[in-house]
Amino acid sequence: MSFQVDQSGATAGGDVVGNNKYEQHFHPPAKPLGVVEQLLEKLQREMANDDHVRHTIEALAHFQKQKSHDGVVGLEAKLNEANRQDEYRDAIEKKEIFAKLLDRWSMYASAQEIFAYLLAKAEYEFTYVIHPQLPQITKVATNELVRDRIIDPIIQECGSKVFTLNHMTVMGMIYWLAEQCFVRWHP
Repeated sequence: MSFQVDQSGATAGGDVVGNNKYEQHFHPPAKPLGVVEQLLEKLQREMANDDHVRHTIEALAHFQKQKSHDGVVGLEAKLNEANRQDEYRDAIEKKEIFAKLLDRWSMYASAQEIFAYLLAKAEYEFTYVIHPQLPQITKVATNELVRDRIIDPIIQECGSKVFTLNHMTVMGMIYWLAEQCFVRWHP
């Protein structure tokens, strides 16, 4: 005796299966957190615990000491030397916005670590990738390199989990580095 079952009109909230159904799901391994993501998580814990510090970490203090290697000191002088004096008003405003952001978050050790990491990254990219090209490239090409090598990667890396870094604040960071004599816009 044989039975025939017609399920052609069957409906269900999922698959209609006449016997066992085997499924294999692939879950890719979780991407390890980057340096900034780890520090942002640590910062959130510090904020939740109201865990403040009273000192500046050494890595950040390094950037807070102004040092000139070529005698051109300060943001205005550096922009003038690079024939970018038309940027000064905008640059000083962005630099101050970044300086206030840095000051506001300096009470948390993790935020200091984040800023030290980002400043080091920006200074490295500018010094070793952008600055050597300045004699051969236009102002527009320089701006594109700054955007592609510093601004966009930093914005992407930081996101907006705790504090927001946007194009204006990251450009302010670069101007702040110039004020501190870590970035030279002139060849």
